[in-house]
Amino acid sequence: MRAGALRAGVRRRLMVLSTVVTGIALVAATAGGIAVLREALLRSAHTTLGSGVGQIMDGLEKPEPEWNPPRKTDLAQLIGPDGRVVRGCGAPESDCGPPAYTPLTPEPGELVETTDGGMRLMARGVRLGGADHVIVVGMSAEPIQVAVRTSALLALGAIPLLLALVAAAAHRLAGRALAPVEGIRERVAAIGGGGDLGRRVPEPDGDDEIARLATTMNAMLGRLEAAQRTQRRFVADAGHELRSPLTTLTGIVELARKDGGRIPPEALVSAEGELSRIRVLVDDLLLLARADESGLGLRREEVDLDDVLDGERVRLRSAGAAEGVRVVTRLEPVKVVGDRDALARLARNLADNAVRHARGRVELAVWAQGDDRAVIQVGDDGPGIPAEERDRVFERFVRLDTARGRASGGTGLGLSIVAAIAREHGGSVEAGEGPGGGAEFTVRLPRG
Repeated sequence: MRAGALRAGVRRRLMVLSTVVTGIALVAATAGGIAVLREALLRSAHTTLGSGVGQIMDGLEKPEPEWNPPRKTDLAQLIGPDGRVVRGCGAPESDCGPPAYTPLTPEPGELVETTDGGMRLMARGVRLGGADHVIVVGMSAEPIQVAVRTSALLALGAIPLLLALVAAAAHRLAGRALAPVEGIRERVAAIGGGGDLGRRVPEPDGDDEIARLATTMNAMLGRLEAAQRTQRRFVADAGHELRSPLTTLTGIVELARKDGGRIPPEALVSAEGELSRIRVLVDDLLLLARADESGLGLRREEVDLDDVLDGERVRLRSAGAAEGVRVVTRLEPVKVVGDRDALARLARNLADNAVRHARGRVELAVWAQGDDRAVIQVGDDGPGIPAEERDRVFERFVRLDTARGRASGGTGLGLSIVAAIAREHGGSVEAGEGPGGGAEFTVRLPRG
C-alpha cells in the first residue's frame, strides 16, 4: 500500500470514527432532550390543571358560590349527580362548547388525571348541597404533541448538518495532525532511497507524540549512521588485513608456477604463517559476527577464574611468548558461572595484548569484589593508552600504535572479542592506567 493511501486511510478512519461517535452522542442527547421536554410539558399541564381545579373549588366554596373557570384551560365543567353538566362549557344554558364531556367519577375529595380523546383531563370529586359533584378541567394534548414532534423534526434536520460539519472538521484536523507524520515519512523515504543517513527528519515543536516520534526517528538514524560507518570501516579494515597475506600467497604461487611447481622451504614457511593469520582473522570475524547476530551461545558452568589466569601464566612462560617479560600473578580463588572456553579466550587476548606492549612486566590478577562480582585485571608497564582513546580500543581493527607492523601485532580484533565475551556474561571491561603508567584492563563479571 502506498504511503499516501495509508495516510488517506488513517484520515478517513479518524473522520468516520469521529462522525459515528458524535452521531451516537447527538442521537442520545436529542432523545434525552425530547424526553425531558415532554416531561416538562406534562408537568406544566398537570400544574395548570391542578390550579384550575383549585380555582373552581375556591369559587364554589364561597358563602355565595360562583362559577370561576380558569382561563388557561380548554374545558371546565361541573358534573351533577345525574351525570349532566351543571355549569361550564357544555351546560344547557351555554353554547361555548360540547354539550357534556364524558365525566370521570372520583369519590369526594379524590383527584384523578387521564388523557382521553386528545384531552388531558383532571377531575375532583366534591360534595355540594348534600350531593356528589365532579369538577372536570381539561386541556388539549395537541400542543404537547406538536412541541415534541417539532423538536424531533428540528433535530432530524440539524443532526445530519452537524455530522457533516464534524466530518469536515475531523478530516481537516486529522490532515493537519498527520502532516508532520507525512513529512517524517517523506524524509525517511528520501533517506532510504539515497542512502544518506546523515540527514534527519524534521522535529515539530512541542512534546507531543509526533515530536517524540521524530526525536526517536532521528536517534535511530544516528545509530544507523554510526553502524554504517562502523560497517564500512569494518569491511575496509578486513579487506586491508586480508590483502597482505593474500598478496604473499599469490607471490608464492606465481613463484612456484615459474619454477615448475617447486616451492622453496622458506616460502612454504611464509605461506603457512600467512594462512595461519588468515585463519585466525576469519575465526575472529566469525565470532564477532555471531555475537552481533544471535549471541555467542555460551555454556553455563562453574569456572575457577584463578585457574584460568594461572593457565595463562603457564602458557606465556612455557611457550616463550613472554620472553624478556616477567609475568607476575596475584590470584585469589573465585568462581563464576559462565563458559570456560570463552573466559579462557578473554584472558588469552588480554594477556597477549599486554605482552605485545610490555617493556618488562605483565601482571595477571583475579579477586572477588563483594559477594556478587569477580574482577580480572591484566596490566603491563608499556606506553599505556591515552585517556581519550580508552573507549575506542574496544572497536574493531583499532591499533593505536600505527607505526607497529602487522606482523608484530594482532589483528585489531582481540579487545573487541574481550568486550563481546564480557558483555555476553553480563559483565563489562574498561581500559585504564596501571600503577606503573602502562595499560591496565579490568573485567568485572557477575558470579551468579
